[in-house]
Amino acid sequence: MTSLLAPGPSGSGSATPTPAASRNNPISLRIYKAIGTSFDDRSSREALEIASSFYSAKGKGRTDDDILPIRRTLKGQSAATARRNLKRDVEARMAGGAQRFLTAFGEVDDKLDVLREHMLDMQSRCDAVQAELDQANSGTKYLLERADGLRSQRASAQLRLSLVKLFLARFTLTPAEEAALTSRDHDVGPELFTALDRVETIRRDCQALLGGDESRMQAGLDIMAATGTQMEAGYTKLHRWLEFAFRQMTREAHLEVSPAMREGVKRLAARPTQLKDALGVLTSTRQSAILTAFLDALTRGGPNGLPRPIEIHAHDPTRYVGDMLAWVHQTTASEHELLESLFGVRAERMVGAERDTASTEASKRVGEALDRDLEGLGRPLKLRIEQTIKSQEGIIMTYRIVNLVQFYLVTMRKTIGPDALLVKTLQELYDYANAAFFETLQAQGRSLLRFLHPPDATLSPPLSLRDVCQVLREIITVYDTSLVDAAERETDFAKLLDAAVDPAVEMCERMADLRKASGTNGAWDKDVFLVNCLEYLEHTLEPYQFTAPRVQGLQLQIETHVESMTFEHHGKLLEQCGLATVMRAIHSRPPDTPLSRLPGATATELTAALTKFSSFLTSHDPLTSPRLALLTNPRSAEVIHRTALRRIAEAYAEVCDRVLDKKEGYEFAETLLRRGRDEVEVALGVQ
Repeated sequence: MTSLLAPGPSGSGSATPTPAASRNNPISLRIYKAIGTSFDDRSSREALEIASSFYSAKGKGRTDDDILPIRRTLKGQSAATARRNLKRDVEARMAGGAQRFLTAFGEVDDKLDVLREHMLDMQSRCDAVQAELDQANSGTKYLLERADGLRSQRASAQLRLSLVKLFLARFTLTPAEEAALTSRDHDVGPELFTALDRVETIRRDCQALLGGDESRMQAGLDIMAATGTQMEAGYTKLHRWLEFAFRQMTREAHLEVSPAMREGVKRLAARPTQLKDALGVLTSTRQSAILTAFLDALTRGGPNGLPRPIEIHAHDPTRYVGDMLAWVHQTTASEHELLESLFGVRAERMVGAERDTASTEASKRVGEALDRDLEGLGRPLKLRIEQTIKSQEGIIMTYRIVNLVQFYLVTMRKTIGPDALLVKTLQELYDYANAAFFETLQAQGRSLLRFLHPPDATLSPPLSLRDVCQVLREIITVYDTSLVDAAERETDFAKLLDAAVDPAVEMCERMADLRKASGTNGAWDKDVFLVNCLEYLEHTLEPYQFTAPRVQGLQLQIETHVESMTFEHHGKLLEQCGLATVMRAIHSRPPDTPLSRLPGATATELTAALTKFSSFLTSHDPLTSPRLALLTNPRSAEVIHRTALRRIAEAYAEVCDRVLDKKEGYEFAETLLRRGRDEVEVALGVQ
């Protein structure tokens, strides 16, 4: 009992302090120690639980491996027995556990011995296998080396195969491309053009092979030969297709240029011979079609008779010729647009502007093709217009045809160029019509000079001159309404005026000469008649600006005759006013001789002349004179009369100066002069 109550060395409780009287009493010490010890910590509880398990009943916590003996104790003495045998039981339990460990490790050792023997056996087997492997390795070394060589050869072959495939893909055509070039089952279209581009690319890339070693050069030659054959087949197919397509372009309904046709013509530009053959088919087809269409337009008209046939208006020369030329011009424009579309020429120009026919190679081809297309129109057009011109007798109608042909000549020259055959035909027509017109005009001039007679008593322009001026007015009206630029027609019109006006002027001069030779007052009548005729011509030409040079020439001639009439009229007035003798004396007197001593200018004669002059001033008409009444232009008569009166005033002023001059020897000179100069000028109406 005392041993169980004594504190163990591992007790975790703290002793309760004891009184000093019982410190030396062992029982008291044990009791106090037991009472003061605490077994609440975890380790103490686990120790007690393990100790209590030692002595639990069979089947209540004991196992078959438990080595503790089962002791028979009296009732109530089991706890004391357990306390006495606790240390021995613990040691026995520890010895049993150690024995069980030894038994287990013995079994493990036996197993390890078996495993060691097994490992040794495996080692021997591995050595045998390794020996066999070494033997096999030495036997298959050649095969491995051979396999490596074959593997490297295979890689090299695969690389070469890929290079060959790339080479063939770059320098050969696909089956589809070959079919597009050679097969008739494939129509001409983008596939053919793509294949041609591919061939061109191959041949261009092949140039690099021709500059290498012999093997590469041979490959390049082979490729060039193969692609050359393929290219030739493609272009031959394209050429035949274009010829077939061009043969179908016979009517307006078939005049549609497809993109394939345009691209085909562009491709064949690299092969001038084939392109020339194809264009020859086109121009031949279009020439025949245009000529047929022109003849149909002349005789049959349009579809269902509209528009009506051109020849139905053959009785109207200007409309007949104009309709033919308009049809040709319209057809030319349509054909030009067709060819520009075919050759891919995009002309950016205003409507009616001049076309540039030789700016590019394509434009030159357009001009050449258009020239050949319209070539067939020249002969029938020229024949009909020439017949129309020959049948005309009137000069006005001929001139209208001339202007009409000239307008279309200038227009077509801008449209298709001056070297085109149709333009040359129009130029020949214009020259023919112009020659016919001038021949008629010259015949009219010759007829004016054929039967001449003196002018009538009124000295007015003759009827033949009036007819010439009427024709000239109509010609000028036609010229003024012409659509041809003034620069194109100015030279020809100057020749026309000369051919029309010169014979008329010559006729008037000859008639005036006949008048002059037939009468006493012939020179005066001649001037009056010529002034009337020339002014009539001037009045005909004056309203138009383009006749200004010829009008100026007529004015110079009129001024010459007006001056002659003014001089003669002044002489007559000088005789009437009485100053003629005095003026003759003044102008013919010898040097150093006084005027008063000359006959006709003495004081007596001077007084008589001045008296007559005063009477003239009171009786004359300052505005007109009966001698000028035959002038058809009142303004000319007024100019002549006023100029003569002004010269009379100047003559009187000169007489006054001489009379007042003391050297002239007049006595009482102031008394001789009855009127002053200003008074005379007022009286004559020239101030």
